[in-house]
Amino acid sequence: MRVLIVTTWLPTPSSPATGVFIERDIDLLARDHEVHVVHLSSAPAPSAERAWGVETIAMSASNPLSVRSAARRLAPMVERFDLLHTMAASALLPFRRLRSATPWVHTEHLSGILAPETLPLPVRLALPATLRLMRRPDVVVAVGDRLADAIRRSRAGAVEIVPNAVEHLAQVPERRSLTAGRVSLVAVGGLVPRKGPDIAVETTAELARRGMDVSLRWIGSGPMRDEVEALALRLRISDRIALVGTLPTERVLEELAAADVFLLPTAGETFGVSIAEALASGRPVVVGANGGQAEFVHEPDGVLVDGRTAAAFAGAVERVIDLNATRTAAEIAAAVRARFTDESRRRGYARVYADAVAHARSRAR
Repeated sequence: MRVLIVTTWLPTPSSPATGVFIERDIDLLARDHEVHVVHLSSAPAPSAERAWGVETIAMSASNPLSVRSAARRLAPMVERFDLLHTMAASALLPFRRLRSATPWVHTEHLSGILAPETLPLPVRLALPATLRLMRRPDVVVAVGDRLADAIRRSRAGAVEIVPNAVEHLAQVPERRSLTAGRVSLVAVGGLVPRKGPDIAVETTAELARRGMDVSLRWIGSGPMRDEVEALALRLRISDRIALVGTLPTERVLEELAAADVFLLPTAGETFGVSIAEALASGRPVVVGANGGQAEFVHEPDGVLVDGRTAAAFAGAVERVIDLNATRTAAEIAAAVRARFTDESRRRGYARVYADAVAHARSRAR
């Protein structure tokens, strides 16, 4: 099948972590289909080597004129493909008035649908209109049950679930003994308020105050870097904190393998890719309770934390260490590795595409 994929989220040289999960979805779809990818962005086209190419069309979601210009370019393109697949809510904007018999699938990842309070005010105000746009595709794909339920409240049509890709090493890396009392924490996520890097630093300070020889390595970048460094200095734990920056997937997996516990005081996730990847690496997790990660984080593999306080997360770290004192990395990794596989995702998208084609035929009658 010839598939036109249109997205506003893809990694670029200036933002290498943006939309990595979408890039992985496209890699998966390209195994079975001939894909043409359009990136709606003012940034330069991604430079990474891939099995598929990328065409960039300039568009800013906040500029109606640029959205209209993108719509004019995209409309005739849609007719040349067997299926249109939009990815990320803002990619729907140029198709607001689309009238086409082409089957249409949309994949959504927006965490703010589950936690609107984490969105910037303009995006939060636009959320009802965004959800209305999700009524238009033949099938909408969500990455988890909670996101699917939220979308179904605004849409009568089909909503199906295909989880995000979860990367991991072929073999589960062994865990080291924690009997010596030294604990290495790792976090993966942007240095942004929703991910809670400040709470992670405060949690590290609280654990050190309780007598634990603890350190934290944060993988990811963002606007809170200076604030987080200043907080660590103020709490006198700068020597325990390392802000590593953005790393490629293979390096992230190495960081997970070198750690003892994954910590992410997130305010909300649609799925929680890094959380799943930590579990698949055989590392117990301590994470915020709000979001799609609650579907696959269960004790003893991980602890969900309701309150976003250092005391709550420090207690959860102590608990997850106790729960896993005698467990192997393979035991911790087993459930997530069995649940999230490329083959199950591949079958899921095959089902979604077949459903979209059937629905498009029925509406064309």
